[in-house]
Amino acid sequence: MDNIVAYPTGPAWRTAVPPNCELCVMAHLCNPVSDGYAPQIPVPVRSQKLVHRGEPVYRAGDPLLNLYQLRSGSAKVRVTNLSGQEQITAFPVAGALLGLDGIETGIHTCDAIALEDSLVCILPYAELMGNCRKDYDVAQQFNRLIAHDSNQYCRLLLTLGCMTTDERVAGFLIGISEQMAANGYSPLAFTLKMTREDIANHLGMKVETVCRVLARLQVASMVKVSRRQLEIRNVEGLRQMSCQ
Repeated sequence: MDNIVAYPTGPAWRTAVPPNCELCVMAHLCNPVSDGYAPQIPVPVRSQKLVHRGEPVYRAGDPLLNLYQLRSGSAKVRVTNLSGQEQITAFPVAGALLGLDGIETGIHTCDAIALEDSLVCILPYAELMGNCRKDYDVAQQFNRLIAHDSNQYCRLLLTLGCMTTDERVAGFLIGISEQMAANGYSPLAFTLKMTREDIANHLGMKVETVCRVLARLQVASMVKVSRRQLEIRNVEGLRQMSCQ
């Protein structure tokens, strides 16, 4: 596999993985060890892969061998039906776990495509399941990740089925803002990594409609938009408009 970096194993947690892994939200799931104690078995080699912009992390039809944690960068997840129609279901950012769509059948049903050069940790699925069997807390964390994925799809269905175009775009921007805040970035000024076409696909709208809504929000002094640079100027106004 290209662009892979593998870290050496070691006798204990703090020497087995890179220092930044100690702060990772997935650390307990990847290497379930008790605080202050070395693991009972060697910590497995943890590999990372650099995925360039436009390249797939995985594609629909690939067998489920690994899950992938997005350590940096961003991606889009899309599903395609037999007639070739596409729906972008999510825009995961750093911290997200990719690949849960393959659990039901053992085959991935979606494409995960990098929106920018992104780094992913490769997490062997069989290993994660073994960790869940050995540690109840790990199993609970994994179940929460699956539930979070499912809840995102429920919110998307609500957006597509019940909301006006203005409400959809406002909700989308609030969602991106919250993602940025959760990862330690500014929730008020950021770069939209996805195209207007991607946003329109995700929200079930035409590109022209997305552009018109953004223009209306700018006239109303709720946002300032310059190409892909976006500044939120009225968070509460957007939140009220999105019914969140």
